[in-house]
Amino acid sequence: MTAPTDDTSTMSAECALAHQPGYAKLHQDCRQTRDVPLPHGRGILLIPRCTCSHHRYTPGR
Repeated sequence: MTAPTDDTSTMSAECALAHQPGYAKLHQDCRQTRDVPLPHGRGILLIPRCTCSHHRYTPGR
């Protein structure tokens, strides 16, 4: 497991809170594990994936 980053601005609310002492179990509640594109948005994201190191990232999924 990697050390948590200080920048939580690109993480989901659950993962940002999970970096605080006593809230580590909230990582399992994160649902932002994939990028959600805006329909017909030509690459614009409606919801970006959580950048927390606790999630696996597979490009193109």
